[in-house]
Amino acid sequence: MKTQAGELQATPSKRIFRSIIADYDLNRAICELVDNGLDVWVRAGRKSAVSIDVFIDIDQKTITVEDTAGGVKRSELSFMVGPGQTGSSATDDTIGIFGVGTKRAVVALAQDVKIATRFGNGKTYQIEFDDVWVGEDTWDLPYFEVSDIKPGSTVVTLQRLRVPVDDAIVEHLRENLSATYAKFLGKEGISIRLNGKPVRPITFDGWAYPPGFEPRHYTGTLATHDGRQVHVDAVAGLADESSPATGEYGVYIYCNDRLISRALKTFDVGFVKGFAGVPHPKVSLTRMVIQIHGDAESMPWNSSKSDVSTKHEVFQALQQWIISTIKDYAQLSRIWMGDWPEKVFQHSVGEMVEVPIVDFPAVRKSYLPPMPKSRPRYGDVLTEKNEKLAKKKPWVKGLYEGVVAADLIGKQHLEQKNRIALIVLDS
Repeated sequence: MKTQAGELQATPSKRIFRSIIADYDLNRAICELVDNGLDVWVRAGRKSAVSIDVFIDIDQKTITVEDTAGGVKRSELSFMVGPGQTGSSATDDTIGIFGVGTKRAVVALAQDVKIATRFGNGKTYQIEFDDVWVGEDTWDLPYFEVSDIKPGSTVVTLQRLRVPVDDAIVEHLRENLSATYAKFLGKEGISIRLNGKPVRPITFDGWAYPPGFEPRHYTGTLATHDGRQVHVDAVAGLADESSPATGEYGVYIYCNDRLISRALKTFDVGFVKGFAGVPHPKVSLTRMVIQIHGDAESMPWNSSKSDVSTKHEVFQALQQWIISTIKDYAQLSRIWMGDWPEKVFQHSVGEMVEVPIVDFPAVRKSYLPPMPKSRPRYGDVLTEKNEKLAKKKPWVKGLYEGVVAADLIGKQHLEQKNRIALIVLDS
């Protein structure tokens, strides 16, 4: 038996704002505001050029983000402050869908927030709130008609910042924007500027083309449980330079042209013992760049687009293929270490091998040829060269094995290694 006992008031508390302040740094929060401008532009049909300007005043401790994406309609103003409210549809190939990014970002960055927007050539409306409103129980928020800003633009003004800003932090933000939006910045009509200076794209497409082991270009589609189609375009191979210090190797994942995972080196993509191995300079040529396009709801990102959601069905459909491919290229990087200039870096030009994939979930291989033989060990080389002599004069085996042992001892971090090596040789 079931009878209704009452109704609960499920309106979210404004503590939802407070709870996320510590989760956002400057880079992540600014990217949310850039995402919002790009989404407005996508929903408007990408019909005109769009520019996004970020201004950070270090002395005044203020941030202004202005975009010319088209502006927000009066009827949709609540989307900019209501958690979960969004103008994006699950079927849009946008960046945002969860309806929480901009709200979390502005509250995480500043105590005083003003958002002015003008849809097309219409009137300009402004929303403003501060910590006092965030601390109140009511969700009612007045909006105002103000002096016109540029047609089709939105201006977010943030004062009394919660985050520190200095020259080094601003330059770090520039580098992050360059990498995160590189695919957008490569399109005609899209520009992002930071303090008036254009943001230039940073890509991770520098490949080496060793004969037989050129980069593989994988393309295909996969279907989600509800029948949506997701297009996958990926390149895996050896990078044209080693970057063990900066860590620019591993797996890079873009969703709808937005970088969400940079240089991922976790067990989820094969960087674990028994597969590619733990991250190490020996495998620092291993790189895989994956681009996924489709409905926003089908993208395997978390709500802040700051990382891949490894539990998402699309990522899980690709996971075993990613692990297999990363494993093979990591093995190749390891085998050729010490010979990278000759085996890898000198092959700076070539053509990728095209590999169409019909069924990503069923793929368990990288489509690479058998691995080349690894460099023989010093002991194996001496044994091979002295094999015939050792059959005729068995006592020489102790001589060359003593040389191998002394060589190994000499490579250890021992204070008395030279003395111990001499004792072994003398014996």
